[in-house]
Amino acid sequence: MNRAGCAILLAASLGAAGTTSAAGAPFEDLAYGAYQAGHYRRAQTEALKRVEADHNDAAAMTLLGEIYRQGLGVAPDQKAATEWYQQADARGDINATFALATELLDPNSGKPDPVRAGQLLEKAAAAGHPLANYNLALALLATGREADDKRAVACLQVAAKAQIGDAMHALGVLARQGRGLPQSGEVAANWLKKAAAAGNVPGEVEYAIMLFNGTGVPKDEAAAAKLFLHAAYQGNAIAQNRLAKLYQFGLGIPPDTIEAAAWHLAARSQGLDDAALDELFDRLNPEQKGRAAGMAASRISSFVLTAP
Repeated sequence: MNRAGCAILLAASLGAAGTTSAAGAPFEDLAYGAYQAGHYRRAQTEALKRVEADHNDAAAMTLLGEIYRQGLGVAPDQKAATEWYQQADARGDINATFALATELLDPNSGKPDPVRAGQLLEKAAAAGHPLANYNLALALLATGREADDKRAVACLQVAAKAQIGDAMHALGVLARQGRGLPQSGEVAANWLKKAAAAGNVPGEVEYAIMLFNGTGVPKDEAAAAKLFLHAAYQGNAIAQNRLAKLYQFGLGIPPDTIEAAAWHLAARSQGLDDAALDELFDRLNPEQKGRAAGMAASRISSFVLTAP
């Protein structure tokens, strides 16, 4: 999970932090509103006002840590970010606990501390933080121990409940492998379907493959083709290659040699070669090759412009 995802959850926690006036009445959360609008300098100012008014406003401290960590409207300052995260963590903000863990794992933070980071990650995960659970699961899976695999599954389920697509994808893969939970094509397909619905492109591709093959789910080539098409337009090379083959043979989608060639060129531009599709392209006449190349170039440009 990237830093942007972390920032979204941190900002959301600030907005839900129960901001009230001295009289106990709710008032507009100017710091959160400014952050959401991209007005980071104002968000910093308003968050500082909140801390000045309440030295235990952990949510505002966490937001300040994120602003300094990412350099949002200010020069990046890892030392300041760490200090704000530490203050918020000490006041019980689990978003700050997780953010501090990621900070201490970052070799660019100035003072990385993997041991302390692990402790903080465990703390945030135990408190139910979704991203902490996802990242802890990855660390547990890396050990290769059966007991850690089972614990990783439990952590991933917490993250999946919070609609983290990466966690759903991981659960689908583990269910297919029978790692940490009983092997089941049906369970794997269900998790991958959820991952696809949550916008996880790798999960979407793997679910499409299961749909196409009828593995763990009734075979449906047309539905698989739609998923491959969507993932292909997101720039996924595997989906582009599979879609090219579907167009080549008319499986789940009307046959179209030019579309097949265009998607093959798009996948090949990302390093995914396919000798059979190379032969298909070579058999085209010059006009057809030009059309396919033009379509591929347009799509490749689109992938580059829309890449996260």
